[in-house]
Amino acid sequence: MNLHINDFEGPLDLLLHLVRTAKMNIYDIDTTYIIDKYLEFINTLDKNDLDNTSEYLVMASELIHLKSRLLLNLDDETEEDSEYTINSEEDLKNKLLEYEQYKNASMLFKNLEENRSEYYTKIPEAIADFLDDEKLDVERHDPDILANILLELQKRINYQKPISTKITKREISITERTNYIRDILKVRKKVNFLELFEDYEKNMVVATFLSILNMCKNGEVLLLQENNFDDIVIKKVEDE
Repeated sequence: MNLHINDFEGPLDLLLHLVRTAKMNIYDIDTTYIIDKYLEFINTLDKNDLDNTSEYLVMASELIHLKSRLLLNLDDETEEDSEYTINSEEDLKNKLLEYEQYKNASMLFKNLEENRSEYYTKIPEAIADFLDDEKLDVERHDPDILANILLELQKRINYQKPISTKITKREISITERTNYIRDILKVRKKVNFLELFEDYEKNMVVATFLSILNMCKNGEVLLLQENNFDDIVIKKVEDE
């Protein structure tokens, strides 16, 4: 086992690691197996480094004492055993269970601490510390100014509201525009092209233009223009 002493927080941490490595339940651990593995690890430590290995050696003496009791099948604690804290398999299991609970709790608190470190808070401050000592002179202020400010604020709020609109599509047919042009030509005989438009929406322009082309094709009207860029005049063709 290539383990280093710095990998463990103490002898109980090492024992708990050995139990988990062996895939055992603490209630069902093979005490002799765990003790032997622990002593194998102790034999790899530097015997001259007593500062770091002393508590591991103390636990080793406890386990050796326990193993000797198990080999001798001693169940009752004697006066000679009073200096030891682990005198039975039950004592060892209880220590490991208690240590595991503390270890799990410490991991939980560590995770909570790490999660809390991601939040930043500001210590509450008294607003009064930032206020001027001078009292507000109400008589020097015009209440109408405040009223106007409130009205302007209300306008801004209204601007943020969606406008209720209803979009409708205007249908303009070529037949409708053709009849409209015919009615005008019955009265005026000829008319300026631009005078045919009630407005210049795309649908209106396209329908009117197609109507005039269709009427020219059928010989109903003539298109007249004296010079380039002059207004176009539409003239009705008289029946012979």
